[in-house]
Amino acid sequence: MFQPFFYYTALIMHERSRLLVDPKVQWSLAFRVFLHWIAFLICLLTVGVLVRVLFAAGSASIGTVLHEGLTSQLSIVLVMVLLLPIFLRDTLKMSNRFAGPMHRLRTQLRNLSTDQPATTISFRLGDFWQEVAGDFNHVLGQLNRLKEENAALRRQLDTAQAARSAEKEMLA
Repeated sequence: MFQPFFYYTALIMHERSRLLVDPKVQWSLAFRVFLHWIAFLICLLTVGVLVRVLFAAGSASIGTVLHEGLTSQLSIVLVMVLLLPIFLRDTLKMSNRFAGPMHRLRTQLRNLSTDQPATTISFRLGDFWQEVAGDFNHVLGQLNRLKEENAALRRQLDTAQAARSAEKEMLA
C-alpha cells in the first residue's frame, strides 16, 4: 500500500543515529542542491529586478531603478538564505534512505569478497530498494547452500580417495 512521504519520514526520523552514512555520496547531493539553490536565487533576483526595471522605464535613471530593484529583493534573499540549511539538512536526511541500504549491502558484499561470514540484510521501513535486500538474501542463501554442497562433495571425494588408497595398499 502506498504511504505518503511524511508517513515514512515520521517513522524513520527517530531510528537514524547518523546524518551521514556515505559522506561522499551525500555531500555530492547536498552540493548539487546548493548549486540549484544558487541558480534559483539568481533567477528569482533577475526576474524581480527586471520587472522593476520594466515598470520604471523612463521614470528614473537606470542606476536608481537597478538599486531600488536590488534592495527590494533583500527580503527574498533573506528568506532564501534562511531556507538553505533546511534544504541541505533535508537532502542529507533523505539521502539516508538510499545511502543506508547501500552501505549495509556493501558491507555484506565486502564480507563475502574477503571470505568472512555474511549475514542477511534488512532495510528500515521507508528505505529505498527494499527488493534489493530480498534479492541479496536469496543469493546469499543460494551461495550458502552451494558451499554446503561443495563441502559435502569434498568429504565424499576425500572418503573415496582414502578408500582407493587403502585398496591400492592392500593390493600392493
